[in-house]
Amino acid sequence: MMEIKPGQLIVILSPFIEVELYGNIKFIADRSLTLTVKTPGLLKEGWDVLCIVIDDMDIYEFYSKVEFLDGNNVMIERPVENGLSSIEKRRFGRVDCAIGFVAIPMIINNISVAKSGKTFVGTIRNISAGGILADTNLCLPRDTVFSFKLKVNYFIDCIAKVRRVSEVPNEKRYEMGCEFINMSIENIKTISMFAFKEQLKKKRKELYESIFK
Repeated sequence: MMEIKPGQLIVILSPFIEVELYGNIKFIADRSLTLTVKTPGLLKEGWDVLCIVIDDMDIYEFYSKVEFLDGNNVMIERPVENGLSSIEKRRFGRVDCAIGFVAIPMIINNISVAKSGKTFVGTIRNISAGGILADTNLCLPRDTVFSFKLKVNYFIDCIAKVRRVSEVPNEKRYEMGCEFINMSIENIKTISMFAFKEQLKKKRKELYESIFK
């Protein structure tokens, strides 16, 4: 179980606003947490909120209530220990999606095929800064390397290596778990932020539906 401690980053979601707020834990009391938030004026006392705590490689969430606002300080209810639930324990946050791509095989069975002019199409089913889960009509061998352009906020040149392949039952297609390789730090950060923001959109929708159902 993750320990709540000063300095941790917290993302605050509310069904009443369209943006997420970012803050850091400033004080910890028995029944409350005081956060330093950049734009606290968007919140109101008494609002129910969903908080996502980010700590090293772990991300946790808990529901809370805004108790008090004072300048940039926001006091919320402190969660009990069993009120924290892990939502992401991978090294990179992963999010479901449906992004089409056209890929160019570069290496198959340790043989360079980059100049063959061949391409194949696929759909990314989930993504993180570490890699993708994609489906395609081709059964590519493990360790196949391919390049493609990934459209997130803009197009990113990506190179991926197939780590596992499985056939989808009763369908003529295959799922490939692929790892990004030789990626720049900037592109990794861009993909990571894309996945994180998509995850926040999903959490905001779940929070809205839980309150207004």
